[in-house]
Amino acid sequence: MIHFKIYPTHYLIQDDLILKDKNVVIIDVLRATTTILTALVNGAKEVIPAENPTTAARISKGRGKNALLCGERGGKKVEGFDLGNSPFEYQESKIKDKTLVFSTTNGSVTIVKSRFAKNSVLASFLNISAIVEYIKQLNEDIILICSGKINNFCLEDYVCAGMILRMLIKNKTEDLNYYFEDAEIAAKLIAKYYGMEFGKPSVQKIQEMYKLSEHGKFLESLGFESDLEYCSGIDSFNKIPMYKNGVIKFIENFDTVNNSKLKKITLNKN
Repeated sequence: MIHFKIYPTHYLIQDDLILKDKNVVIIDVLRATTTILTALVNGAKEVIPAENPTTAARISKGRGKNALLCGERGGKKVEGFDLGNSPFEYQESKIKDKTLVFSTTNGSVTIVKSRFAKNSVLASFLNISAIVEYIKQLNEDIILICSGKINNFCLEDYVCAGMILRMLIKNKTEDLNYYFEDAEIAAKLIAKYYGMEFGKPSVQKIQEMYKLSEHGKFLESLGFESDLEYCSGIDSFNKIPMYKNGVIKFIENFDTVNNSKLKKITLNKN
């Protein structure tokens, strides 16, 4: 029986060693995991997550002219950085073959916390089916970490986690293969509330959820309405970013992966 655990916010992980040798899925749909996926699709060489802007600047300096400083604080681009956290900023003409040093309020902090994990991958609505297939093929216990918003619970990451769990279960018989505790049961129920029984999530329902969520409203107030629409896309890409040895690349671009069959995931159509 496969065990799942959801952390509703990364703040609950006070010791990074909790994740040592675990299989981890990082979720920050608004917007870090969505933006990183987009950046890699558009040709970025790699993404290096940093816990704060100072660390990011130090890393970038060591990488030379091929590095770009990226990220946000309070939803807005950090002063002096090249790019913010909107996926629309990560155009191929700007980032192709570049190393992106990436620091955001919540997402990059969460990613770095998984540095001791056995496997750490990034999930969003844009690659949700690929993540579900990855979990199925891995066939091991999984920890899903919702980044949250400034150490607090946020609706959109929890809904995404719940939808991942629901997509694993095509019928009641399959439900018996997985073990869920209260946080996971609640995530499944809230995913159902937002229109997902079995199958794929609804773009319309996700957009409605963003309109209700605290962080969705905040981004809208900053003028990022188009980001909300983009971040609600279902299966825009059949790719999985993996965090390994301090960098994020697509899973197939690492020379070694703990389970070689995972390389096949990005090649299969769902």
